[in-house]
Amino acid sequence: MKKALIAVALIGAMGASVAFADHGFGGGKGMDRMKTFLGLSDTQSAQVDSIMQEQQTKMQALRDETKQRIQVLLTPEQAAKFQEMEQQRGERKGNRMGGFQGNMQPPAAPAPGNFGGF
Repeated sequence: MKKALIAVALIGAMGASVAFADHGFGGGKGMDRMKTFLGLSDTQSAQVDSIMQEQQTKMQALRDETKQRIQVLLTPEQAAKFQEMEQQRGERKGNRMGGFQGNMQPPAAPAPGNFGGF
């Protein structure tokens, strides 16, 4: 049981690190800001995009491997709860990434020169 709790905590930490990465130069608009801020050439920009995509693929493979290793440790009841937990996490992530719901307002644009702490 203790191992399962540790494993679940590790998955949560990995998810948090990915969420924090999106607030800096992690991709999308943040990546565009980095390219502009650094004045990257088209060649450099393509190389950076390639590196980021490669790292994204590696991170996803690591997350998948971690989930599989955890599943082996769990009882059938725990595995069902784990699946439910993962589904809920995916839904929350989808809500953050997929737009604004209800009365939520989009976040304010960062001040010029503010690149998520970079």
